[in-house]
Amino acid sequence: MLRSSTPLLARWNDGSRWNDGHLWSGSSTPAPAAPFLPSSPITLNTHTTMQSWEITKDRAQLSLTVWTQHAPALTIGTQGTTELNALIVQFEPLVQLRAVKQDDADAAYRAGQTTLQKLKLLGTRIPQILEGQLGDNVLLMKDLKDVYQISPRSEGTILERARALYPLWVRANTTLAAMTPAQPPITRVLQGVAQTAAMFKALLDGYTTQVQAISDTEGLLDSTRKDLTDLDDATDTLIKKWYKVMKASYDPGSPEYEALDSIPTEGSTPAPDTIEINTVLQGGTSGLQVLVDYVPGGGAHATTKLLKWMVVGVDADFTHSVPLTDAGDAIGPFTIGQVVKVETEATNSAGTRTSAVRTITIETPIV
Repeated sequence: MLRSSTPLLARWNDGSRWNDGHLWSGSSTPAPAAPFLPSSPITLNTHTTMQSWEITKDRAQLSLTVWTQHAPALTIGTQGTTELNALIVQFEPLVQLRAVKQDDADAAYRAGQTTLQKLKLLGTRIPQILEGQLGDNVLLMKDLKDVYQISPRSEGTILERARALYPLWVRANTTLAAMTPAQPPITRVLQGVAQTAAMFKALLDGYTTQVQAISDTEGLLDSTRKDLTDLDDATDTLIKKWYKVMKASYDPGSPEYEALDSIPTEGSTPAPDTIEINTVLQGGTSGLQVLVDYVPGGGAHATTKLLKWMVVGVDADFTHSVPLTDAGDAIGPFTIGQVVKVETEATNSAGTRTSAVRTITIETPIV
């Protein structure tokens, strides 16, 4: 997942070091390599584009039609047309629920990332302000050296440095207030808001709750994904068994046998595996790019792999695309307030598979 030439796309607990010179670098101004942005969209494939569950549902609906018309009394074990229909009608509610749970998980994860970004930037800039304002305070500068010894390059060290800095920030404010005339407390503007020591402490204290929210929402998302996978497997198994029985039960040329031609079957060339999206974050150039990271292992058998995107209210569909890079991609930059949707597309001669759509709203960068 780590690479030197593109933005770091890491999760808070994967052990990665966030020091590649981008979003989590010691500098507050990220400078990733410019992404490939074609002057015109890459020609998209003309194959039927579906997520895996849509393929199964479509085949199940076609199977149900033939089953109902030509062999309504046939059962596979104890399952018949009623049971297949019951499976089919479960897809849409589950898919919609998965989308909601994905949005919840994304929101929780991005909130945690935002807090870490703020703690890191404040943990870097406030010591410099303290040094400039109170460099002649020997005791304060002595303790500040201990803060500088902590390099904020990971979740753990960002939090460690913040914990060490907070009491010094409070001490510095007290010292400034005792001057004649009294001087204002130290603040640092982030996203248009002056951050105080109290706000810094609230960020630090609230991060534990955010970590729990990340875990909880991911657990609910995983459960919903499993439910959808189980439904897909159960439906796929039933219609394949039914198709096998139907083909063996009737002779070629009979209406029952010929009706099976309306049902698509898997060819000799395997369809490409879906490339699932892992995280979608804001960062990169001026903090206004969208950084997309992928779950490893996707895209097997694909001859073409694309990352596609659209801006809600601007584009009618996923009209933009770039060749997908397994290590991750950066697209944009976009403007504050835009809502960007992204999906992956994997294609070969057997068809096309797309990922679930992910959405991110571009916010004021943390710089």
